[in-house]
Amino acid sequence: MLVAACGAAVLAQQAPTRKPAPANAFTTTVKPFLEQNCYMCHNGTLQSGGLNLESYRSAGAAMADREHWTHVLDKLQTGQMPPASSPQPPAAEKEAVTDWVAAELARTAPKPSAGRVTARRLNRSEYNNTVRDLLGVDFQPGDDFPPDDTGYGFDDIGDVLSMSPALLSKYLSAADKVARDAVYGPRALKPTLAKEEPWYIDFTTRTEMSPAGYDETGLNSNQALHVIHRFPAEGDYDIVALLRGTRPGPSDPLHVAFWIDGRQLKVIDYTRDGEVSGEKDGFRTHITAGHHELAVSFLEQYHKKQGH
Repeated sequence: MLVAACGAAVLAQQAPTRKPAPANAFTTTVKPFLEQNCYMCHNGTLQSGGLNLESYRSAGAAMADREHWTHVLDKLQTGQMPPASSPQPPAAEKEAVTDWVAAELARTAPKPSAGRVTARRLNRSEYNNTVRDLLGVDFQPGDDFPPDDTGYGFDDIGDVLSMSPALLSKYLSAADKVARDAVYGPRALKPTLAKEEPWYIDFTTRTEMSPAGYDETGLNSNQALHVIHRFPAEGDYDIVALLRGTRPGPSDPLHVAFWIDGRQLKVIDYTRDGEVSGEKDGFRTHITAGHHELAVSFLEQYHKKQGH
């Protein structure tokens, strides 16, 4: 405790607070400095740079013209005033005037008024992330909330986000679940079915690809599925692909490849001719909790020319 107290005392001595200037500092310090170093160029007759420093008879008159005195401060701080060709005042006098001008400009600066700040609630994504970061609970409680209000294309504007009775009820329900999971751990999950599908596939527009530019994985085809899926817990999951379309016969089997995080895990062949819509098959694999990239593609969709 003694060392800490001594250390604090040393720091206080190293960084002393500057005493405020006397109330009459303009008359006793600033004005004599201006008379000695500035009036010869900035007077009622010459007014170099459009500035007449003789016109300021008091501190109040000076601070009423903040624009000009802001320029005066800049010239003093950068060494442009008095000019290098003129006799230079003692450094202590110049520093005293500079400090006075800076302090008065800060003291008399208009107080900003941003208006009344709206108390903003968290939107659903922010709520989920906050609960996860603070409590380690990651079952996405905000997903059960009503959709967030939006304004100007954003859903995190305080003046737009409302608090309805229905949302308040959801908050209370989510708080019970979050508190329970934070204390006792996550509950056992019931088996659920999640469906992922592309929003649109146009089977009528196909462009023939040359063998040189042909991607045999099919991942860059418009018939491949690419999604980011959140797995709520680590465990074994059944991944199933449901086909749509037709397979002309006789033709080579359809090679359907399953990918997770860019790694091919399974290939399943479909040999049925004609309509294949509704055909499905899959496999089971172990996946860790969190978001993973899933993809399903057709391997080697196009015939290769001889020699390739």
